[in-house]
Amino acid sequence: MRDTLAVGIRVTLGALALAAAVALAGPAARAQADNLDLSLPDLGNPSSQALPAGEAARIGQEMMREIRREVDGLDDPAVNAYIRDLGARITTATDTPAADYRFFVINDPRINAFAMPGGFIGVHTGLIGAARNESELGSVIAHELAHVTQRHIARRIAAAEQTSLRTAAMVLAGLVIGSQNPQAGAAAVTTGMASGIDSQLAYSRDHEREADRTGMRILTRANLEPMGMADFFEVLQADNRYRSRAPAFLSTHPLTRARIADVRSMARDLQPDSVFESPDFGYIRARVEVATADQPDAALEAFRARIESGDDSHPQRYGRAVALIADGQPEAATRRLEALLDDAGAHDLLYLALAEAALEADRTDAALARIDDGLSLFPDSVGLRVTRVEALLQADRARDALAATRRLTHDQPDAPGIWALHARAASAASDPDESALAMAHHYAVQGDLRAGLSQLRRVSDISATAGQLSRADALRSRWEEQLDSAG
Repeated sequence: MRDTLAVGIRVTLGALALAAAVALAGPAARAQADNLDLSLPDLGNPSSQALPAGEAARIGQEMMREIRREVDGLDDPAVNAYIRDLGARITTATDTPAADYRFFVINDPRINAFAMPGGFIGVHTGLIGAARNESELGSVIAHELAHVTQRHIARRIAAAEQTSLRTAAMVLAGLVIGSQNPQAGAAAVTTGMASGIDSQLAYSRDHEREADRTGMRILTRANLEPMGMADFFEVLQADNRYRSRAPAFLSTHPLTRARIADVRSMARDLQPDSVFESPDFGYIRARVEVATADQPDAALEAFRARIESGDDSHPQRYGRAVALIADGQPEAATRRLEALLDDAGAHDLLYLALAEAALEADRTDAALARIDDGLSLFPDSVGLRVTRVEALLQADRARDALAATRRLTHDQPDAPGIWALHARAASAASDPDESALAMAHHYAVQGDLRAGLSQLRRVSDISATAGQLSRADALRSRWEEQLDSAG
């Protein structure tokens, strides 16, 4: 049975190539691009061949509802905030407002990423771990954004005239779900295949080529290293020689030496005015490694081995300390983090790990002191602000925690994890109506408006304040209108 399911998913992946699962991204220059031959086959005007925006949004919402039920996200606010920030930085280089995109992290070791209708962009933890620098990671995101800006998915779905939106959404969502739950993924995919749309939804080679070049323009305008994708391709191809199964990227987008050479050649000619890579990347990558390890001691041993082999870089030392926290050794972690803070200088993720170590040692006051020190230098750090809420809840200061999450939801309105935290704080503060409103937002920002409406029904006409009732009515009216307009 398992072999049959695997074959079914593999065949469908090859046919549908969901949003170019980590497809051939690459850089491109702002000024220099105009002087290069980036000519493309005539694919027509994207807007003229695509689904209406409302229908595309509905497909994205249907997909997100299926994915949310079956696929695990990564519960690390610092990692999620980093991906949202990197995505926002790259979207500023597109012609689409950054507010039109939703970035989220999937806890999956496969090297993959995907874009969906409605601007939902998923990034696998396996991709973050495989990328060696921010430009390599950013180049993949830039390529996925290119698929969205060129409306490739919508254009392929629009071509499948006999396909219902629900069926298309089930097929596409099944590909993502299958990465973690083969049986559930196969069921969703099979539903869509019954309609015969597998070939109709497949990306064409021209779409991939268009996304390559559009992605290059996006990447370079974001001031990331143009050679990032070519280098990443080389790593993937070399790594594949030692694997029994190809990475998810290679399964759907086989690399050839000629294609890598083509990307590298363009990258040599396309250089941004300057390249900036955030110092956050190495620390975030280390956090992901610890969070996704089978056992904390396995991650601890991996970092120890690298350090003893000569890689005594700040990210490796940070990863070792975070692994010590996960392994129940907060005091040892604190000593190493303090030494690292002296050597590397102030960074919000260092203060965050120090606070996490204090919380692990059940020293709430010390954790809050570390957080306050960090926020005095990095007041916008989402990781520190979220951990402050956790510390306040641990200290039975629910009202203070609720006030803090109100500010967080205002500053991070598209972060589902923060809405869920706001719901927890409201519940701890004995405010069930605010908790229901928060959970409604939690589902809505993930595309599940129906679940959001269901949560609004929990807002009581008796106990809710006038402000809460007004907010619930406004949300209900807006979301019902959106669902009606999408059909």
